[in-house]
Amino acid sequence: MDNLVKISDHFWIFEENGVRSFLFEGDTKAMLIDTGFGTLPIREMAAELTDLPVFLVNTHTDRDHIGGNKDFKPVYMHPSEMDHYKNALPAGCHMEDVRPLWEGDIIDLGLWKFEVILTPGHTPGSIMLLEREKRMLISGDSIQDGNIYMFGAGRNIQAFQESLKKVIAIAEAVDTIWPSHGSYPLTADIIPGILQGAQDLLEGKLVAQEPPYPMPCKRYVCDVAGFLYQFDS
Repeated sequence: MDNLVKISDHFWIFEENGVRSFLFEGDTKAMLIDTGFGTLPIREMAAELTDLPVFLVNTHTDRDHIGGNKDFKPVYMHPSEMDHYKNALPAGCHMEDVRPLWEGDIIDLGLWKFEVILTPGHTPGSIMLLEREKRMLISGDSIQDGNIYMFGAGRNIQAFQESLKKVIAIAEAVDTIWPSHGSYPLTADIIPGILQGAQDLLEGKLVAQEPPYPMPCKRYVCDVAGFLYQFDS
């Protein structure tokens, strides 16, 4: 199947134009994390991999993570993300289908047990999912070696920095990080570099570059990642 990568038994990745979604098969149900731009028949693709019922969790609700949400009910996300979702609501999606995931909740699939970690900054209700036994972290957009969007409504680079510090505090529990963009898997060694890059950005130590395509921001590159950011005029 095109756009499909099998990582291990019961764990697959869907690749779609630079963004990825994750499917984890448990004992009695399966969890899909994000739905991409919506150009892939992701529900049908998931059904070819597992006979179990599939539920959806959104790490956050930028448009490249919710394009296929209309094919799943309910949709789980942190409540702090719900306004962001409402403002970007794709056709066929409804707020009454949204259910809350809270900090510290455990998503128990039997074979997998993911802990919800609230990491605001990239968006108000961005979350990561930590599987302590398997020492893996699903990081959304906030940890990656690509370009991290930090401009526009809902972005807060100071909150982003605090979220990275929070994840650094539990980094000893993580061997592999699975980001939504860029290279994978990553290791926790990248996180301090992203945090330092954000601080260098705010201190004016990174050189402004043109973004990869027309956007109301500049691109700033540190040693391990890039930031798409616009200073207040």
